[in-house]
Amino acid sequence: MKVLLFRSNNIFASRVNKYINYYTRKKIDYTAVGWDRKCEGVSMEHFDFFRYSAGVNIGGFRAMKNHYKWMIFVFKYLKKHPDVTVIHACDLNSSFPAAIYKKYCNKEVKLVFDSCDWFSANFGNNRFFKKIFELMEKFTCKVANELIICEPERIEQITFKLKKAPLILPNIPEIDSSLLEVNNDKYKFNNNWPTLAYFGGFSEDRFQKELLTLSKTEHFNLLIAGFGTKSIEELCYEVATQENVCYIGKVDMQTGLQMTSQADIIYAMYCKINSNNIYAAPNKFYEALFLGKPIITTKGTILEQKVIDNNIGYVIEEDINELKTLIKSLDKKDLQEKGNNAKQLWDNTYSNYVNDFFENVYSKIIK
Repeated sequence: MKVLLFRSNNIFASRVNKYINYYTRKKIDYTAVGWDRKCEGVSMEHFDFFRYSAGVNIGGFRAMKNHYKWMIFVFKYLKKHPDVTVIHACDLNSSFPAAIYKKYCNKEVKLVFDSCDWFSANFGNNRFFKKIFELMEKFTCKVANELIICEPERIEQITFKLKKAPLILPNIPEIDSSLLEVNNDKYKFNNNWPTLAYFGGFSEDRFQKELLTLSKTEHFNLLIAGFGTKSIEELCYEVATQENVCYIGKVDMQTGLQMTSQADIIYAMYCKINSNNIYAAPNKFYEALFLGKPIITTKGTILEQKVIDNNIGYVIEEDINELKTLIKSLDKKDLQEKGNNAKQLWDNTYSNYVNDFFENVYSKIIK
């Protein structure tokens, strides 16, 4: 068996690591192929890279051109590796060229289309591009042996009939609880205010500037780790001078969760101007369950119903005054109750989900 795993956006993401960990445990021959967008010359065993500069904050035609070059690279890479038996392709820009390869060059190869985000959903206001990407998605799903999505609700984004039901692999973290058993006094604050935490990417569509702005005037603590949009990073550095804010920058999963474990509540807002955010399947939701922490998220997203049905947090509109009011109303006893509910949901439903998926489902797909 020879597996080639492709992902253009962050080949080291936790979702990809799940597959790599499985291949390693089972001693499966694999190569993970990613896009070295900064041409940093990264070199690692079992990894290969498309070395092409993507630029900084590039959008529009330039971005389309870059993704076209990636798709050509994927197709040519597959042509150079006819011994491949399984292609695991993350997202449309990897799966579509892989589907062309399977259809016209190697019908026997197994293709897994792992859709981290449903790409055509990003083009709701551009009917021309939306239609093109829908056709690409339809072709890819028709050719692929399996489709994997992050949440069952994401089926609603698919505008055509599938040949069979997709598989579901949520963005559940793989981490041993023992890794959290460290001295975390550096994340403690000298007050009795509620502590919020955010660990992840910085983006204009995650209602982060509003949270950071409120930290200047309101009585709460903020633990924050991550990187991304420059203006948000700059605001993090600005508020980090305050006694109620701890910003630790870009960190690995273990450090991020160690920090988050010291909070009272996890922040996971998603602005609905990005239609994919309505169906967001964030790591932070499952990290909150794993840590036994309640969560703050956005009304009108798929997370809203999960939070309400299980009484594991709070949902608000994208409004700074509503966020301010919620923070002022946070009660330690209620936070603890919702945190206990979160931990119970983790233990009963998700603690063995990833292992069961790989042992009982994925293993049969790629054999």
